[in-house]
Amino acid sequence: MRSYILAILAIISFSANAQNRLTPSKNVFEKKWMKSSQYQMAWYAMRDTIKMEMGKVTTHISADKENITVVTQVNLKNMQSPWVDTTIAHAETLAPVRHASYNMQRDMVLNFGKVVTGYYHDKMKKLVTQVSDTTSSDYFDSNLYPVMLGWLPLRDGFQQDISIYDYNPAAKIGVVKASVKEVKSGVLSTDTSGNRDVWIVTVTDEIGSGPQGVSTYYFDKADRKLWLQEINTNGRKMMMKRIEE
Repeated sequence: MRSYILAILAIISFSANAQNRLTPSKNVFEKKWMKSSQYQMAWYAMRDTIKMEMGKVTTHISADKENITVVTQVNLKNMQSPWVDTTIAHAETLAPVRHASYNMQRDMVLNFGKVVTGYYHDKMKKLVTQVSDTTSSDYFDSNLYPVMLGWLPLRDGFQQDISIYDYNPAAKIGVVKASVKEVKSGVLSTDTSGNRDVWIVTVTDEIGSGPQGVSTYYFDKADRKLWLQEINTNGRKMMMKRIEE
């Protein structure tokens, strides 16, 4: 009888955890995975079995006692300057501090808190908008959450909604939701590192407009290294594959 009761309680607890949105806290991620690192991924557009390289994405993660800083540089082919995003969060809780983003179309700086402040410079329209957005709940930076997925307590069957903040005048502004829909074990064949045991993590989010896209991440079980990301949004399929050193 006791084992039956414990099993029921575990199911109830798991359901509650899946329904409650994850927000910054000391207990939401496994800190042993949060380490300074740098890696590069090739970005492909997919059409049937054909893949066309669009560019490369370099991610630099710097972790210290106070902050975690993630700098992402996107170098697209036939584009003169890169797209650079920098996000800073508190190391203890991953609460966001600042997000700066610069590219040929627009510049954006967000300073996080209950009131999000900063600016959004649309270079195409030559329009600068001052940001002052009051939020009603805690959240992670939308630019951090894809990296943060690898730091969660992943296991088979894991599900979790996540509160994230995104600023996009053409789509949505404010706190939106990302959802870990499925986590399962798998084996990924890499180019030079052989077969790797991975967590396959399927995620949707409310960033952008139109139907939610689906991203599938392949994290190494041994060190949470991201090997591969598959993206399916609005009928378009893309893939990011780690460039092995």
